[in-house]
Amino acid sequence: MNVGQKERNIGLDITRSFAILLVLFGHTSWIGNHYPKYVEIAMQAAPAFGVEMFFIISGFLIGNIILREIQSKNYSFSTFKYFLLRRSFKILPNYYFVLILNVILWYILYNNLPDNLLAYFFLQQNFSSPSLDFYRISWCLSIEYFSYILGPFLLFIGIKAFPIIQRKYVYLLVTLVVISAFNFSRIYFYFNYTLSDLIDWDDNIRKVVIYRLDAIYYGFLLRYIYNEFKGKILKIKNSLFFIGLILILWLYLFRAHFGISVEKTPGFMILLFLPLSSFFLCCLIPFLDNLKLKSKQISTFFINLSLMSYSIYLLHYTIILHTMKAIFPSDSLIEIELFLYTLLYWGITFLISYIFYKIYEKPLMDFRDKPYFKK
Repeated sequence: MNVGQKERNIGLDITRSFAILLVLFGHTSWIGNHYPKYVEIAMQAAPAFGVEMFFIISGFLIGNIILREIQSKNYSFSTFKYFLLRRSFKILPNYYFVLILNVILWYILYNNLPDNLLAYFFLQQNFSSPSLDFYRISWCLSIEYFSYILGPFLLFIGIKAFPIIQRKYVYLLVTLVVISAFNFSRIYFYFNYTLSDLIDWDDNIRKVVIYRLDAIYYGFLLRYIYNEFKGKILKIKNSLFFIGLILILWLYLFRAHFGISVEKTPGFMILLFLPLSSFFLCCLIPFLDNLKLKSKQISTFFINLSLMSYSIYLLHYTIILHTMKAIFPSDSLIEIELFLYTLLYWGITFLISYIFYKIYEKPLMDFRDKPYFKK
């Protein structure tokens, strides 16, 4: 892929690349149960870490776009519609294409159609309850898409309702309101429902829209703080990165060693785990946003991997690995056979995702950037 490097932020491309690799690494555990113990522990934490990082990056970048647009003299409802159209064009064509592939694959393998299929076409599959086994990875796309509707719409209303207030302060207020509202939704859950284990927490809290719409807004909040206090933040960016990384490792890998779990401390897991995860991940961004690489080859590798990340995410699990396991069952594989199967899975994933990006996703993105698209 020929990608201009000057307009890319290599630090965030590297971050996005590691995020998708973590997701891919974690979901590789579905191949079998015979990986080394320490690898299995890392696999359990990796997907959640990777997806939460995607949320923060998205909020940080999209927040910058929104801040710039709302402070323009030409800001209007048309601006909001155009923003939503561009985000829809980024998310939905790939989503629907792979959704159809999943339906076909499901029918071939199980000779029936998935339950609750219509909900998937409206991104409702995990709106207020856990999604089913079909197309499980789509949960985060529902959260992301509804986030892009809610925040900008509230901003438009807020700007019209309070025209004398500086628009950046309306942006901050809306961001804090959304974060507060969905933290209160988890408080409601805590006092009305009980969770049995980490899987139960993952399905009923982390992956449900009405409890997670704040996820991207921590990135929005970071963008506001970063823009307002950039000079001061850059002076401590290395310290923030080191502290954030240590705290993230504790939260995702070593928390259980200190007796913090869904079973023992449900309040922490329901009310604090996700906000703390977002705050700790935000600590990494100032350093990564200013990261530079001298090697053009390494930069090109990470840029291309970053560009392919959405295709990789959509295809790697319910399409590629599902198909591979149906054709070549892998649950009993051990040692060298397990290692080779894993390498084959990763190789096929990168190859098919590259082809998908080149012939489908990139042409759509090129079309989205044409001047007549805005018209």
